[in-house]
Amino acid sequence: MPPAKRGPRFSVQDVIAAIQEGESDFEMESEDSDTATSEEEADEDVCGQVDKVNQQPNDRPVSDYVDIEPQPHKHTKPHDRYRWLKKDFISPNTDFSGPDITENVISLHTPLEYFQKFVSEDMIQALVTNTNEYSFQKNGTSINTNTKEIEKLIGMYLKMGLVQMSGVRMYWETDTRYSPVADVMARNRFQYLLTSLHFVNNLTVSEMEKKDKLWKLRPWLDTFREKCLQVVPEEHNSVDEMMIPFKGKFSSIKPHPWGFKVWVRTGVSGMICDFDVYQGSDGIRAKSELGLSGDVVMKLASTLPEGQNYKVYADNYFTCVPLVVKLLDRGIHYVGTARQVRLPNCNLEEEKSLKKKGRGRFDIRVEANHNICAVKWYDSRAVTLVSSFAGPHPVQRIQRWDKANKTYVEVERPYIVVTYNKYMGGVDLLDSFTAKYKFPMKSRRWYVYIFWHTIILAVINAWLLYKRDCRALKMPMQEILSRRQFQADLASSLILVNTTPLKTPKRGRPSSGNGSPAATVTSRSPLNAQKRPSSEASYNNI
Repeated sequence: MPPAKRGPRFSVQDVIAAIQEGESDFEMESEDSDTATSEEEADEDVCGQVDKVNQQPNDRPVSDYVDIEPQPHKHTKPHDRYRWLKKDFISPNTDFSGPDITENVISLHTPLEYFQKFVSEDMIQALVTNTNEYSFQKNGTSINTNTKEIEKLIGMYLKMGLVQMSGVRMYWETDTRYSPVADVMARNRFQYLLTSLHFVNNLTVSEMEKKDKLWKLRPWLDTFREKCLQVVPEEHNSVDEMMIPFKGKFSSIKPHPWGFKVWVRTGVSGMICDFDVYQGSDGIRAKSELGLSGDVVMKLASTLPEGQNYKVYADNYFTCVPLVVKLLDRGIHYVGTARQVRLPNCNLEEEKSLKKKGRGRFDIRVEANHNICAVKWYDSRAVTLVSSFAGPHPVQRIQRWDKANKTYVEVERPYIVVTYNKYMGGVDLLDSFTAKYKFPMKSRRWYVYIFWHTIILAVINAWLLYKRDCRALKMPMQEILSRRQFQADLASSLILVNTTPLKTPKRGRPSSGNGSPAATVTSRSPLNAQKRPSSEASYNNI
């Protein structure tokens, strides 16, 4: 006879505790249940989406368990972690107490000195050492480069970004020769340096370090990140993703068809303060209550000082209520767009209802436990925003274009929308800066693309830091260098500083003259420089 099916087993201590609390119906779900049984466990829930399993430990003796017949199942909801109420939002005191970004500015530096704040001489020296070692390991002979030659290489790259051609070799070809680049270094030497650039000694890297997919570039990235963190951050910071263009097929970390994804925190001016190269999902990362996107914001915001009322802005990919709460615990405030599924128990008005009321209508809910505001605003469509310091008031009246009536109409816009639009675009501004004067240098090694991108980021940070100092010294706008002028000046300084004057090399076969002045004049002399016309131009009878 088969044994009778027995109900779930519970310890004696659990039964006594239930009787002392006066529960009329004592029921505990089996191991297959997904219901949390205590307020403490409910507080560890992410957004009300995942509940912990109530299980008994397996190390108790069998005699400590008693059998209780299961009662009829009665579904009970876990304790609600967030309670959203429809009431007015009272903004907390968010006066900024961090350091002034313009203090201790006495005078301006040169573009090269600003650039060296992010790419220092020590970084160049480490690059030289590893490049020489790598070339010897690869070819059997060292390339014997030095810091000045690497600086010239970077200066030539910046000049190529100002005058872009479709290929590197075109800067040396006769018909398209560009002297500010071609006269600095021979073409073969330039390409030999490009193929030999290296950032770590392959023979001394441990197997543990090689588990990092960026180990070939890790020393350079870590040092560059430390330099960025030394800049005094702005009060308003935005977090978003940045793409490094790459279409190769041999990268082990390429998670996106457009290139490498980099998580970035910038100031409202576009200056990069912190970053992290995304290496893809490897299945090893432990699950977090914030998820991947929330962990990114927490990591990039962890380098901000606590308790000084810094503000962070992000879009709906990153926003969730537990993230806002954790940042608030560190004294950092948050504003971001949000998805409705990430706002548990927040019953905002439907989009159809707001649409019927007209453009500019909004609905508000306030989280009672943490004083977090959620606002859904309808303009051309509905958008939901969440903040720990910005609410709907004061409401602005703005002019918006009405496509149906082909005229401008007045629309109410909540303050939280104004704040988000004003301070969110730092990463987008940085993207526009990087795309303007960046030469698309090609390479067979995928990590070199990230290296050249950090060079452009260093130029942008140097220029933005220069502009910050100019504003602190109240310089006239017409005297402030533009990005193009700054990069040109920096490129020339990298090439010319601490080097002998450039001598234009003789090109072509040696002259067969007899030593007369006419025979010794080179074809590149400034007074006699004449490019031979093409054959079509030579025989057109003109």
